[in-house]
Amino acid sequence: MKVLSLTEPYATLIKLGKKKIETRSFKTNYRGELYIHASSTKIPKEWKNNKEFVYVFQFLLLLLKYFLI
Repeated sequence: MKVLSLTEPYATLIKLGKKKIETRSFKTNYRGELYIHASSTKIPKEWKNNKEFVYVFQFLLLLLKYFLI
């Protein structure tokens, strides 16, 4: 079985059926079932120390949980 790694919120959107197309720079002939892997990304330190960014990020997470889950 194949695995597709995506960052959030894209992994959740695919799981919920809200995102149906994913494009990549390489071709594949594989068609069939696959696992969705929600990979993590590093947030730059400058962003973590920015209170406005933290507020907006937390707000977006709440919206995702409210509307998608």
